[in-house]
Amino acid sequence: MKIKRGKGGRSQNARLMSSARATFQRLNDLAAKPATDKQLAQIWPPWNALPADMSPDVKHRILTATFYGIPIGKETLVEDNKRQKHLAKLKQRFTYLPLDRSECNQALIMVHRWATLTTFAQITFQGHKSLVETRMSYSGYDADPSGRVAIYRAANELKLLRPGFLELAAPNLADIAHLENRYAAYTLAREQALAALSKLVFKVPGMRTGKVLPLNEQALGVPNPPTDVPRHLFLARLDALGICSPERLKAFIRDELPNFSLAKRQEFYRMSLKPHYGKEPYAALRVWLLENRPIFEHEQFAWQWGDIQSAAAEKGIDCPRTSLKQWASRNRLGLRVKRGPATSDDTRIVRSKPLLSPAPVFGDVLKSASA
Repeated sequence: MKIKRGKGGRSQNARLMSSARATFQRLNDLAAKPATDKQLAQIWPPWNALPADMSPDVKHRILTATFYGIPIGKETLVEDNKRQKHLAKLKQRFTYLPLDRSECNQALIMVHRWATLTTFAQITFQGHKSLVETRMSYSGYDADPSGRVAIYRAANELKLLRPGFLELAAPNLADIAHLENRYAAYTLAREQALAALSKLVFKVPGMRTGKVLPLNEQALGVPNPPTDVPRHLFLARLDALGICSPERLKAFIRDELPNFSLAKRQEFYRMSLKPHYGKEPYAALRVWLLENRPIFEHEQFAWQWGDIQSAAAEKGIDCPRTSLKQWASRNRLGLRVKRGPATSDDTRIVRSKPLLSPAPVFGDVLKSASA
């Protein structure tokens, strides 16, 4: 557009700028409007009409006609053509397509989130179930699939309490919020448990140097090591607790340890042979309680401290002989467990026990070392 110069040019330019700002503000206001169930009811039919194996991102682009249209290469153009053909077929059935990206922004975000989480759960159960179940006990710790652990546990809970929930074809806002909340609860529980594990791993005399190490000497892995922890001591500590993966430990001993000085090799062996330290005899219990917080605090399961102590004992996890509630309070775990007298009906407790994570594998190591 050609902007006039001279007399009146500035005022016309100001009007154009004001109009542009107003347009942007209107689009931003539309995009910020909360989603509604009415919008979801419009989005789900065409969304579900697209191929089931199509990614949520691609579905979003098709329904809003957001194609690249930039001739970066043949692959991009081919993909754009496919999306346009999908949209053309959908428009024959749904005349309101393409969707207004601004007006439907929040609703599309919700639909996208549901599809992403349910797909994540499906892939986890199909291809990563054994890995997740192993990592739930902290066994073989190279990397931590925390997201997969969280979605696996949230999905198991939902399958128990709301059968068929994850297969809903057109969930409403409350359904989507519930899935997100349960996933977030198990994600937070995992983060808190890992923080407790981190204290167990790194608060060992001689573990940290007090200065940032060169990158080739820094420890890497889970729990995420501080930058002043040497790799050989980190692996030695994981080995002492029995949570280092055999493959990683074997590769380290074969490829790196022989090149160390005698003093450095002795550091490694001393650290790897001393699993217990300090005055924390219930480290495994702490991690396990935090890991299972979403179950213990769930109002539909109605766990009480006596139930928790019995479940821990069944799994062979050492507990204090005094009140577990008092111990948890002194250690600031902050569990919000049901109060009141114990009920004689333990149906809900029995029903939810399979959802509990197994005892951490390092529990036996610490118990035998402190015996």
